[in-house]
Amino acid sequence: MNILTDFARFINSDRYQYTESEVYLANQMHQQASIFNYFFRKTEDSNFAVVVGTESALSLVNMINHTKKDVKAGYFQKLGLSADLQEYLMEAQFNGDIYAMREGELSFAGEPVLTLLGDLVLAKIIETPLLNSFNYQMTIASKASRITRSAGEIPVLAFGPRRAHGFDASVLGTKAALIGGCAMHSAMATEYFYGAPSIGSMSHSYIQSFGVGKEAEYLAFKTFANQMQRVGAPSIYFLIDTYDTLKSGLMNAIKIFQEIAIEHNEKLTYGIRLDSGDLAYFSKMCRKELDLAGLHRAKILLTNSLNEHLISELKQQGAPFDLIGVGDSIATSKDNPCFGGVYKLVEMEGKPVIKLSNDSIKISTPYHKDVYRIYQQGEAKADLITMANGDSDRDLLLAGKEITIISEEDRLKATTFLAGSYEVERLTQPMMINGELTELGRQQSNLTASRAYYQQRLTTFSSERKRLVNPHHYKVNLSTPLYEEKYRLIRELNEEIHR
Repeated sequence: MNILTDFARFINSDRYQYTESEVYLANQMHQQASIFNYFFRKTEDSNFAVVVGTESALSLVNMINHTKKDVKAGYFQKLGLSADLQEYLMEAQFNGDIYAMREGELSFAGEPVLTLLGDLVLAKIIETPLLNSFNYQMTIASKASRITRSAGEIPVLAFGPRRAHGFDASVLGTKAALIGGCAMHSAMATEYFYGAPSIGSMSHSYIQSFGVGKEAEYLAFKTFANQMQRVGAPSIYFLIDTYDTLKSGLMNAIKIFQEIAIEHNEKLTYGIRLDSGDLAYFSKMCRKELDLAGLHRAKILLTNSLNEHLISELKQQGAPFDLIGVGDSIATSKDNPCFGGVYKLVEMEGKPVIKLSNDSIKISTPYHKDVYRIYQQGEAKADLITMANGDSDRDLLLAGKEITIISEEDRLKATTFLAGSYEVERLTQPMMINGELTELGRQQSNLTASRAYYQQRLTTFSSERKRLVNPHHYKVNLSTPLYEEKYRLIRELNEEIHR
């Protein structure tokens, strides 16, 4: 069973995509060769975003080719489509190509995260489900990256399923959070679908179920500890703020930890969770009392609507904590919930197409493109977007020759990389060729590999480029041939419109 296999996901489109497809089919345009790019225009902090959604996009395309005709018919017949379009869609197969960045990659504004080459109708009606898949997961992964980078070496636990906007958001959002740096999670369904073990201890209602007051709380803790020892659980954590954090919860936790001699059982991880109040103050007081009681291995887990800013403040105040649990700030990217990814046509029947706008950020970049990352001594220095074919800058890069890259916005800003001084890597990799998944395409469902890939990519960026506030600008430029072609099209269009 796979969360991504229900054909309803494929038809989760906006109506206009099917309306346009009726036009294409009626005018024999439906099988014309098209190329679309998925990319984003900006991020919360004008820095990189974490790519997650490639697996979902590939699964959507796979649905076209591997869903039985009668199953497709059961969906399409309810949509009010013409008989001709229904018949075409039930028989249609995607035989095109998909190039994309790997899950866990760090991508910047304007870069094609995914390029789809295929028949016009199929490329068109996949737009909304593809955007839905990428935009949500990249929102969550990018927010998780910010939060985990603010935490530094302190593990962040993704505790957001209950805040996520529905089942898919809970499962895929937790997956995205794990790729974006979270160490552990609490979502059972994510464990089921992706094999990433979930964790969890206790709630306030668990403690309340034993009664009200200090004695009832002690019984709740004691019963919990006994059961965890009985089943050989690797950890025991007590939630200590149900009644009184310091006078009841902490004292009961210390008492039971001492009774079961947990400090000397190095097979068990143990500690307390603080979920309300002044977390800096309470964590300091708890650390002091735990140490006085000889419970030096006890860990302090902080929760309660934390985000990257509050985590940074807690660290600045010297709060002694060992783990952080984050819910809604990751699961909904609470302060920046909408990711600006778009899906634009860039070539039609082998000819470049462009969208103009009064807002420069909305002017699209034409052509089938690739993204190359330039490194010096292992550090990422710049990304260059090139035409996939017939690009002299691309040829210079691949040959390791001297190359100068120039800013699209300010042509006076240029950077030269001397021959032999750099390494180059292509980020847009073949994930599907002629409708069949490549080996790399099949690997995108491997959550463990994607998490490791993200961590490795982080190491290639300088600390100045990873800081959360005012990150150092990272160069993302168009190749000279691509720049010239883009602005040639703009000039020709303007001349035609204004003549």
